[in-house]
Amino acid sequence: EIKVTYIRPGGNDTALVERMFENIRKRKFINDIIMEKNNNIEQVGFFYLNRKNPELMMAGGEFCGNASRSAAYLILEGKPGIIKIKVSGVKKRLKAGVLKNGEAFAQIPIYSDLKKITNYPNNKSGYIVQLEGITQYVNFNENEIKNLSKEKIKIKAKNTIDRLGLNKYPAAGVVYVNNDLSITPVVWVKKINTLFLETACGSATAALGQILALKNGGSIKNLPIYQPSGIPIKISVDFDGKRFKYAEISGPIKILETKKVLI
Repeated sequence: EIKVTYIRPGGNDTALVERMFENIRKRKFINDIIMEKNNNIEQVGFFYLNRKNPELMMAGGEFCGNASRSAAYLILEGKPGIIKIKVSGVKKRLKAGVLKNGEAFAQIPIYSDLKKITNYPNNKSGYIVQLEGITQYVNFNENEIKNLSKEKIKIKAKNTIDRLGLNKYPAAGVVYVNNDLSITPVVWVKKINTLFLETACGSATAALGQILALKNGGSIKNLPIYQPSGIPIKISVDFDGKRFKYAEISGPIKILETKKVLI
């Protein structure tokens, strides 16, 4: 038996297993069982419930912003506070925690160097944004997925990931941006071969935030980006016009249930 908490960080339903498994095959095995039993679960993470040395390992070893703030919420028992958490796909510990309004936040592992953002193709419609643990392609041409079914959007996104060579990364996504800055994010994870049109995505939100800060020529603070769930995730990016210094997402958290799962 393993203890699993099902949690909803603004959409993007996540299962967090209160136990760590270093072996990727074991994590994939448990990931597949949990997803088979719960069709709404989009990702599975494994974590230590420990304030002094918290750690989160995603099933595919990728980085996940929503899972990071979900783990922080559980570790802090929903009470205001800050922790430094080790997250898969990232070298340094990240800041995460719970705000006074009850929302959870997590630092996003962005690169300071502007060269980690490239314009592709050579126009204003698409940008490749590299983060630690995941790379996102931000596509401002919303007409590309107009009237497409969810399955066709996923197929189109995966073809884009392959065409741009983003499949060399541990995780990659394509985020389609609407004129009102609402998003449609698709994420592929290499080692466990999952492909989801997500109901919310923290790294996609952060990648878009970096582009908006770049276009703005300065920092942005608590900008709401509406997810497919209809719930906003706020993005803050500290940018001095030359280098990115810090990025953070925040938003509501809802615990769905905690139970023992037989593996």
